Amino acid sequence: MVMLCEKIQKGDLPIFLSVAKGKFIAEEKEDGDRVRMRVSGGKVTLTNRRGREVTFQYPEFAGELEGDFLIDGEMCVIFDGVSQFNEGISFRTHCKSADTIRKAADGYPVTYVVFDVIEHNGKDLRNLEWTERRAILESLNLEVLHADIKLTKPHYEDDIMSLWTDVVSRGGEGIILKDVKGKYLEGKRSSNWRKVKDVHEVDLTFTKFEKHNAGITVETTDGIRCTINGSQSDEVQTLIETNGECVGTINHLGNVTKNGKYRQPTWKKVVG
Repeated sequence: MVMLCEKIQKGDLPIFLSVAKGKFIAEEKEDGDRVRMRVSGGKVTLTNRRGREVTFQYPEFAGELEGDFLIDGEMCVIFDGVSQFNEGISFRTHCKSADTIRKAADGYPVTYVVFDVIEHNGKDLRNLEWTERRAILESLNLEVLHADIKLTKPHYEDDIMSLWTDVVSRGGEGIILKDVKGKYLEGKRSSNWRKVKDVHEVDLTFTKFEKHNAGITVETTDGIRCTINGSQSDEVQTLIETNGECVGTINHLGNVTKNGKYRQPTWKKVVG
């Protein structure tokens, strides 16, 4: 299973970097489908973060590739320089038939953004430091092997805040900080990788709800929807049933979808 990140709040980023003192690099965080690619004997096999094979969903990589390696990355749909999830890669991940996959591939072409190599020529690289793995990754010349593959670009100490500013200005999701001496810890959430998202907070008035197994999904008059699970959902449901509305605070990753909706809204608290 893939290695996962711990979180840092965006307000804590300058403090973290002042303490880290060059021990971390940063890469842009892509908003896509986490995919690992194994190439062996010319055959390409793609698996998602849960280990399920998804090769059939990405026919762009059906042809043979040279080499013997296992790499890790994000399968992305990139528009205007920003990877899109709800308005992009989700149109690919939900396709099941050959016909729907073909049609989705025409409208939502993918780029495989690779950030790590885990195995190479039969050797397990997980216990190597990031700097060693990165050198091997670059030696694979993946961008030459396939037009739809690109490598992440590492940014070092003096350039990390500039990367953050650039990503935020383009409406990107955030950045990933990586320990230059960090190992690849299979199936674990590790402080070797830290994700920093450009999370925004807003108060919205919700007037409708739908029940589901874990709670409710609330909706505003503008069609903005957010899921609430657990005991909080009972309070919100009661407020809407009693008062016709509930004002709640949500976190989101910007107002950048094609239909003007917030990206990845998550419930935080009741305001009134």
